[in-house]
Amino acid sequence: MNKEKMKQSLLMGALTSSFGIFVSKLLGLLYYSPLSQLAGEANMAFYSIVYTYYDLLLQISQAGIPFAIASLVAKYSSKNDYKTVLKVRKTGTGIVVGLSVAVALVLLLIADPLSRQSLGFSAPIEDIRSLRIMFNILAIAVIIVPLLSAVRAYVQGLKRLDLYASSQVLEQFVRVFSILLLAYVFVRLLSFKAIWAIYVAIAAASLGAIAAYLYTVSLSKKDVSQVQELAKQQESEAECSEKDILKEILTLGIPYVVISFLGTAGPLVNTTFFLDYMSKVNGPSIYENAKLASGILQANVAKIANIPSVLALGFGSGMVPYLAESLEKHDDQKITKQINQILDTVSFILIPMIAIFVFFAKDIYYIMYGNYNLQLGSRLFAVSCIQIFLGTIAPIFSSIMMSLKLRKDAIIALIISFVIKFVSFFPMVRLFGAYGMIYSSGLYYLSQIVLYFYSLRKNFHINVKEASRRFVFIVLSSLLMTVPALAIHGIIPFEFVNGIAGRLKDILIMGGLGIVMLVVYYFASVGFGIPQKIFDMEDISVRKLISRLRR
Repeated sequence: MNKEKMKQSLLMGALTSSFGIFVSKLLGLLYYSPLSQLAGEANMAFYSIVYTYYDLLLQISQAGIPFAIASLVAKYSSKNDYKTVLKVRKTGTGIVVGLSVAVALVLLLIADPLSRQSLGFSAPIEDIRSLRIMFNILAIAVIIVPLLSAVRAYVQGLKRLDLYASSQVLEQFVRVFSILLLAYVFVRLLSFKAIWAIYVAIAAASLGAIAAYLYTVSLSKKDVSQVQELAKQQESEAECSEKDILKEILTLGIPYVVISFLGTAGPLVNTTFFLDYMSKVNGPSIYENAKLASGILQANVAKIANIPSVLALGFGSGMVPYLAESLEKHDDQKITKQINQILDTVSFILIPMIAIFVFFAKDIYYIMYGNYNLQLGSRLFAVSCIQIFLGTIAPIFSSIMMSLKLRKDAIIALIISFVIKFVSFFPMVRLFGAYGMIYSSGLYYLSQIVLYFYSLRKNFHINVKEASRRFVFIVLSSLLMTVPALAIHGIIPFEFVNGIAGRLKDILIMGGLGIVMLVVYYFASVGFGIPQKIFDMEDISVRKLISRLRR
C-alpha cells in the first residue's frame, strides 16, 4: 500500500470523521419530535426502555471486539504482516457473529419476563404485549449491528476513516428516513395504532445497519483485495496464530466493555425499576402518568442532552492522545497541565450551555417538541440540567483515566457509583417521583467525578484551588450573560401555541438572544481572565479565540 496515500487518508479521514459524527447526531436529533407526535409522548416510554436495553445488549454482543479489531489491524498492517491482519479479521468477525446470535436468542427467550419487569407487573396486558413485540423486533438489530461494527472496525484499522465516517452518516440517514416514512404511512395513511410508530422506529435500526453494511462492504472491496494480495506476496509467516489473536482480542476488548457497561448501568436502573416501583408505591392508577413522565425524561430530555455532550466530548477527547504521549515520557508536570486544560476547556464550553438550558428550558423544549405536555416536559428538562452537566463531564474523566492507564481505579469508581445509584434510587423515587430518577442519577455521576478527581489528584497532584477559582469565574460569566437575555425575553410577548409558525418565531427570538448572550459571556470571561489562562493567550481577540477553539 502507498504509505503517503494512507497518511493523507488518515488526515482527511480524521476531519471527515468528526464531521460525520456531528451529522449523525444532528440527524438523530431531528427525527425525534415528529416521531413523538406520531407515537404519542406516553408511548415514547417504550422507545426509551427498548433503547436502554439495546445499548446494553450491543455491548454484550460486541464485547469491545470492534475496538480490538481496529487496534490489531492497525498494529499488524504497520508491521506489513498482512497474513495476521486477515486472521484478525476472520477471528474478530467470528467472535462478534457468535456472540450476537447468542444474545439475540437469549433476548427472544426472556422478552416476556423482561417486558413485565420493565413495565411493572400491574401494567396492562396490552402494554406488556407491545413491549414484548418490540424486543422481538430488536433481536434482529442485535445480530446485524454488531456485524456492521466488525466490518467498520476492519476498515478503520486500515486507515479508511473517510469510509468509516460516511458509513455512520448513511446508517443514520436511512434509519431516520425509514422512521419518518414508515411511521407516517402506518399511523397516518393506514390508520394503524400509534404504537406502530415505535415498532417501525425499532425496525429502522436494522434497515439502517443493512444499508450501511452493504455500502461498507462494497466500497471496501478494493482495500480488502489489496490486503489479500499483499498477504499472498508476504514471504514470512504470520506473526501470530489464531489462539494468540484470540487472546489479544480478549485482552483489549474485555476492559473496554467492562468500563462501557458500568458507565451505562445507572440509566439501566431507571429503565428496569421505575415503572414497577412507582406502581407498587402509589398503586396501579399512577401507571399512565408515570409512563408519560418516564418517556419524556428518558427519551425527549435525553435527546436534548446529546447537544452539549457531543461538543464537550469532542473537545475533551481531542486532547486524550497527548495525555498518552506525556505518560509514555513520564512527564507528570505536563500531564497535570493537560488535565487542567481539558477540564477548563470543557467547562468553558459546557457551563454557558447549561445556563441557557436552565433559564430557557421552556423555550427549548417547545422548539424541540411543541406544546404537548409542555409544562411537565420543561420542568423535567430544567431539573435535569445538573444531571446533563455531570453526565457529560463523567465520561470525559473516564477517558482520561483510561488514557493514563488508571483502569483499576476507573472500574472501582464505577462500581461504587453504581451502588450509590441503586441504593439512592428507591427512596428518591418514593419521595420525588420521576424527579427522583434525576436526583439519583446526579449522585451517580457526581460520585464518579469525585472518585476520578481523587485518583487523578493522588497520581498527578492537580491544583484544586486554581481549578476551582477558574470554575467559579466561568459560572459567574455564564450567569451574567443570562441577565440581558432574560430582560429582553421578558419584554417580548410570546405564547407557546401549537404549529410551526410559533416555533419558528421562538427560534428567531432565541437566535437573537443567543448572539447577545455570547457577546456578554465573551467580555465577562475575558474580564475574569479565563480564556487567556485556558488557551495560554495574551491577545484574546474573537478571531484568535475561535481559531484556538477549532484547534
